[in-house]
Amino acid sequence: MGSTIRSNRDQRFNIRTSRERRETTYYGGELQKTYDENFTAHSSDRTPPAFVGEPSDTDTTVDHVHEIIRDQLAPRIQTKSANAVLADRREFYYYRRKLNGRRCSCYETETSPDNQCPVCIGTGIVGGYEKNGTIAEVLDYTTPNLVMVNVEPNFDQDTRPVYLRLKEGSQRGYVEGVLPIKNNLGKIENFLLYQPIFNRGTSIVATDPNGNSSQIHDRCDLEPFLRFNQVKIKIEFIKLDERPVISHFFLRYQIKEDMIIWGDIPRAEEQFTGIETGAYESYQEITIFFPYRPIIKFRNEDVMYRCHDGRMFKTVLVNENVVANVLTSTDVRARYLITDIDVGITRHLLI
Repeated sequence: MGSTIRSNRDQRFNIRTSRERRETTYYGGELQKTYDENFTAHSSDRTPPAFVGEPSDTDTTVDHVHEIIRDQLAPRIQTKSANAVLADRREFYYYRRKLNGRRCSCYETETSPDNQCPVCIGTGIVGGYEKNGTIAEVLDYTTPNLVMVNVEPNFDQDTRPVYLRLKEGSQRGYVEGVLPIKNNLGKIENFLLYQPIFNRGTSIVATDPNGNSSQIHDRCDLEPFLRFNQVKIKIEFIKLDERPVISHFFLRYQIKEDMIIWGDIPRAEEQFTGIETGAYESYQEITIFFPYRPIIKFRNEDVMYRCHDGRMFKTVLVNENVVANVLTSTDVRARYLITDIDVGITRHLLI
């Protein structure tokens, strides 16, 4: 009798296991479950919710918890972080250090770039830093296809970078190069003809691809040229007192309307900025808390300029706060820049 019961039980078990087939597959982008209709009808008159496309409690826990955190919890954390910063914010300009580009002439024959170089600002890359919300272009000795007429590189003096000067015996000359223009707002953020000595004999002429030219005195003279994909810049030299000498021409235009980012500095750390006891204040580091929106990716060695007092900082440590692979905020450790030590940045970084 016992063997008969065991035989019937084993037979029913084999039937259940052979007729029950559950598989998981991706269909239409969602997790679906297939099943044996006869077995389900045999084992229960009620179809489980998971079998009709409605996730059960187990499925929600296993398959959707990450999505719930990502889509519901993370945005709430982002909003609360942003609101916390807005309550007592500090405004900054943010400068991202260049990691690639043209090698600066101050670094061509040396083992390291010059800390005081006005072209690369000590980075070894022409331009040095990109200001948040802008694009910068530089015309200098390293510019590709640079045209020089009665102008020569000044190799007689050991200067870093290499300066351009009017040839000896010449009364006039010019340097001409093409700068690319990318999508922008049609606004010049800043431009400069850097001259290491006072020159009365230099002028700037811009030419668009259609051949229309204009002498540049102010930003409004340059802005019409931002409609094109490139602009030809011509630096004219005329000998008046001495031979004119220039370092480079710098052009920076806006690609975003708002260039300012904001962060929060704890008051306990900010109060130390008033100490005037030398090295302690000079090398002090502070933590700045940023919401997720203004800048997606902070990096070490980037520079920040605090708007209300003109203090400058360099990032030394970046800690990203992430929830379900979503960036919610960033803690940046930064040190004060010192005029006598960080010479290139504090002197030549154009605000």
